[in-house]
Amino acid sequence: MKVKVEKIDNPSQLNIESVEVHNENNYSFKFYTYGGYIHEVNIPINLQEDKTEDVLLGYGDIDGVLASNGYFNSIVGRVANRIGSSKFIIDNNEYQLYSNVNPNHLHGGKVGFNKKIWKIENIDETKNSIKCVMKYLSPHMEENYPGNLDCTVSYELNNNNELLIDFEATSDEDTIVNMTNHNYWNFHGHGDNYQNNENHVVLINSKSICETDEQSIPTGKILNVKGSRFDLQKDFLINKDFLKSGGIDHNYVLDDRSMKETVAKIYSKKTGLGVEYFTNQHGIQFYTGNMMLAKYVGKQNKSYGLQHGMCLEPQYYPDAINHPNFPSPILRKNKNYLSKIKIKLRNDF
Repeated sequence: MKVKVEKIDNPSQLNIESVEVHNENNYSFKFYTYGGYIHEVNIPINLQEDKTEDVLLGYGDIDGVLASNGYFNSIVGRVANRIGSSKFIIDNNEYQLYSNVNPNHLHGGKVGFNKKIWKIENIDETKNSIKCVMKYLSPHMEENYPGNLDCTVSYELNNNNELLIDFEATSDEDTIVNMTNHNYWNFHGHGDNYQNNENHVVLINSKSICETDEQSIPTGKILNVKGSRFDLQKDFLINKDFLKSGGIDHNYVLDDRSMKETVAKIYSKKTGLGVEYFTNQHGIQFYTGNMMLAKYVGKQNKSYGLQHGMCLEPQYYPDAINHPNFPSPILRKNKNYLSKIKIKLRNDF
């Protein structure tokens, strides 16, 4: 296991560091303390372990990260996903949030956790893993959320080729929290097989989704996916027709939160590279890049576009605070929030 920490020069003169971790099997990842943005995830090619493919979309340099209005590969919070009408009530107190997708609130507001500098608290190194622990204190009424929220995020890579992401938080007032990671995956890589999301295989171990309205806000109904286009309980090949039909941007309900069973997987038919997800969360948002821009200046001189990346976001259900029948995202004063994500990186699909 190896780790390298460097300060990154940037036009805004912000105190941003990069952390790069390699395991003994030539798997690696690199991230910045700005937004916890993960810049690279490199998986070795099966039977050619000296060669790797970067399977994350991303910005060509730090300038792109700083200038972006998107959420590529970052920590999103305080509350990931959408809050309908940008408001919620806790204990008879109503809070009005910023409407960044008018009239609704998305991924933490005007300046969410993806735009904050996370301070490295410590780096834990063992023979089989390296874990970096970062902190951010979100002050009371930041983005109009109540409570001083003390947040901890850890990124860890081990020799089992697992990327582990833990989100923890405590608050001095009752508040709501729903943090997640927003990686944009493309397992074709950036080399000769580079293309959009076609020719990926996806499976989500879920029988139901949250029904949404035309603004992607849940109606409160839980729909059975059997026989519908949302049924991904068996390996499904993403093709041109699926993407032309609009793809998917829905929360899947998870029955298994043990961290022992695979809740989702995606891999490339062209490269055999992919991931399996495990989580303790109630849901996982599957997004096929349907609202991506027509063009991004990406890494390795690649130009990304619409439906060139896919996200799996373990979390509470969207707009959960406004639906009493959904698992509650309320974090009570002095209680502990913990969201765990395990991403098994593979090259043998």
